[in-house]
Amino acid sequence: MERILVPLDESSLAEAILPIVIKLAREEDGEVILLYAVEFQHLPSEDQPGAEARTITEAENRLRAIAARLETEGIRRVRWVVWSAEPVQAIHDAAKSYRSDLIAMATHGRGGLSRLLLGSVATAVVRSAPVPVLLIRGQLPERTWSLRRLLVPLSGDKESEAILPVAERLAGPADLELHLLAVLEPLPATVETFPAEAEVMALRRVEAERHLEKVTERLSAKGLRVTWSIRGGRAPEAIISVAREGGVDLIAMATHGRGLLGRLAFGSVADEVLRASPVPVLLFRVNESE
Repeated sequence: MERILVPLDESSLAEAILPIVIKLAREEDGEVILLYAVEFQHLPSEDQPGAEARTITEAENRLRAIAARLETEGIRRVRWVVWSAEPVQAIHDAAKSYRSDLIAMATHGRGGLSRLLLGSVATAVVRSAPVPVLLIRGQLPERTWSLRRLLVPLSGDKESEAILPVAERLAGPADLELHLLAVLEPLPATVETFPAEAEVMALRRVEAERHLEKVTERLSAKGLRVTWSIRGGRAPEAIISVAREGGVDLIAMATHGRGLLGRLAFGSVADEVLRASPVPVLLFRVNESE
């Protein structure tokens, strides 16, 4: 990734994303853009000018120190900016202004420890971001992170494949393995479907195999290393199970607001995966017009 936007705030938990950003930036000698959003309307009314100045100075000092740390880690191109806006709007505008390829941030913190770690902020960012969003829960990584195997859940339609160009871009310079996953969820137990459930599930498996084989052939032709598998059960549980069993370092999937991929939107599969995932989750929202 050439330009990675990293939203930060006053919480040290928000910095949990930095080890992952460092790894990704090193792969392509990428630029890291540190962002701090300041909402001046929330500052005390008394001494407003002075409060604004102090807030900006504190934010600048914090970002300057973090930038220096990244430079010692071998990141040659680091810039930082303090943006006057609420966090979601600031992240959206900064991503467009700096032509970022990726937004990387922590989420799901506890209580009021961090404005950025709230799930509501991450939800809004994914829904409005013009680029993929890489998320981890608001906690320090339990192990040194590396990128060797990427899990890509697909649902058999073109919308879910919107994540593939992003996965290809990550896989190319890193020479990592892409593992494609199809999940066959149980059919509703209705009178109409129950007698033919086995037959229907067999047909769905055949369709899933054909789809995964086609995608694998296409990606392999580009020189990528690709494997695939099919699991049964609820999608979130199947995705997490494969991630834990298969030595996965990152889960990448498309989200959508409607249709089949509506299940891969926040509040459903993607949200459940993010809450339980042992690894970072990369989400890319498919536009409604696509």
